[in-house]
Amino acid sequence: MIDISNLDSHIFDALSQTSDNMYIYIADLERDFSRWSKPSVDYFNLPGEFIENTAKEWVQHIHPADQHIFLEDIGRIFEGKSNRHNCEYRALNKYGKYVWVRCQGIVERNADGSLGLFVGTMMNLGVNAKFDQPTGLYTFHELKKQLPSFISHGMEGAVLLFDVDRLQRINDILGYLVGDEVLQRLGQKCQSLEGVISYRGPGGKFYCITTEKSENALDWIYKEMQKFSVEVPREMNLEIQLTISCGVAFFPQDAEDFETLHANVEYALEQAKKVGRGSIAQFSGQMHRKTVEKFRLQEVLRESVANNCRGFALVYQPLVNGETQDIYGAETLMRFYLPDGTLVSPMEFIPILEEDGTIRQVGEWLLNKALAQAALWRMENPDFVISVNVSYIQILQEGFREMVTRIVEESGTPEKQLILELTESCKVSDPNGLRDDFEYFKNMGINMALDDFGTEYSSIALLRKLKPQWIKIDHTFVRSIQDDEMDQAILEYIMNLSKQTRIKVCVEGVENEEILSVVQTYKPELLQGYYYSRPCPAEEFSKKYFNGKDKTGSYGCLKK
Repeated sequence: MIDISNLDSHIFDALSQTSDNMYIYIADLERDFSRWSKPSVDYFNLPGEFIENTAKEWVQHIHPADQHIFLEDIGRIFEGKSNRHNCEYRALNKYGKYVWVRCQGIVERNADGSLGLFVGTMMNLGVNAKFDQPTGLYTFHELKKQLPSFISHGMEGAVLLFDVDRLQRINDILGYLVGDEVLQRLGQKCQSLEGVISYRGPGGKFYCITTEKSENALDWIYKEMQKFSVEVPREMNLEIQLTISCGVAFFPQDAEDFETLHANVEYALEQAKKVGRGSIAQFSGQMHRKTVEKFRLQEVLRESVANNCRGFALVYQPLVNGETQDIYGAETLMRFYLPDGTLVSPMEFIPILEEDGTIRQVGEWLLNKALAQAALWRMENPDFVISVNVSYIQILQEGFREMVTRIVEESGTPEKQLILELTESCKVSDPNGLRDDFEYFKNMGINMALDDFGTEYSSIALLRKLKPQWIKIDHTFVRSIQDDEMDQAILEYIMNLSKQTRIKVCVEGVENEEILSVVQTYKPELLQGYYYSRPCPAEEFSKKYFNGKDKTGSYGCLKK
């Protein structure tokens, strides 16, 4: 039963009816439930006026490509970095269309600093909002309409994409009112540029279109923005360093369609930021090749998913008992091969799957295959444990719990012999909602683990919130552990903490005998690394570890 005492208010009801395109909501972050205005429930087809697991429920309504915008911004509140929420993204309405919304809110913290009530509004910007209210510039939606029209009418020119570096830091330190004023002034600056049409993008991004393509003309626009970045803090009496990075792409030579041109200028901006804040980079042939490669990979992945995940393969790396050196189980890892046999890095294909939302189908395929294989290995070693990686984006998806429960039951997997590893835990924006998922699976008997533990400042906070049964210490802590006293101290601290909290530890990155000898002194439950085996296909894994009993009498004793 949801306690609505904090959220029941006649004022809330009255405010809910004040605008046709403004929706309000209020959330109790400590207990993780919320109340939404009746118009918002109707327009976004929400399950009801009162909702539990708020972030998890709402993220289902956000466009897959925009989910990270919401999660990163709301995550700053949960991490204690900010008390304000302010971002724009696309949300699915009851008509099955994505509309742009501006989502804003403020959190009221309790006396001890913990999260309390969160009050927010969402403004419906519509599918084709024309002008950005804060700056008066054309919106990004207008850019998507106008730029293709310019190109189709034979116009030639350049797109300059400017981005205020570390805008979120300005908002956090000086407040959103200051951040908004900086953006308003930047909008005014864009409007003052002669021969330029300007558009407001998401966050601190601004697009400028010009028919001038000469190096001098583009350099003048860039330098005007750099002068602005120096003058505005002085005019506003702000003790901050403001920098604005820039990416440039030309049309029609760099691209004749909006999606490709936009991807090109975004990539140029990304390269500029890698050089250093406040830099400029022009899209090049090399960048073009990388952009085209990403689009091609995206199409290949979509085709693969539509054909029962053709091209995907699973490999397994042994998990080793730290004391006996016997095999304990295996971690399942995913590989993807192009039709010509080229191996694609998970760092390339997994983000694309998450952006597309196809990570759901691939994740289901992976779990089915891994648990079916583990069932065969349990015939040789009844205690064999299988570990499967899951991302935060996967867990957030609707029906994830039911999917895991169904596959576990169908495969006959003993729940205690399955580990679900949360990867990239630094991306977790709502630990309260995730805690419910962890508790659900733990109550089933499934083991939950935090992967790459210690690599992000939020690891300890997540450990406290989620209470996993396992943590996996990242290989970066053991790579130089023979000589690095700091790494030794960190490992010792984590091991002591885990013993006090009854959490088991797996140390990754055991690559040689020297590392093994040092790591074993800390007595971790499990070890993993190239010293034992690289990840290998199931057939090779079976030959290594399940060719009958070894001379000690135990199944799967490790043989190098």
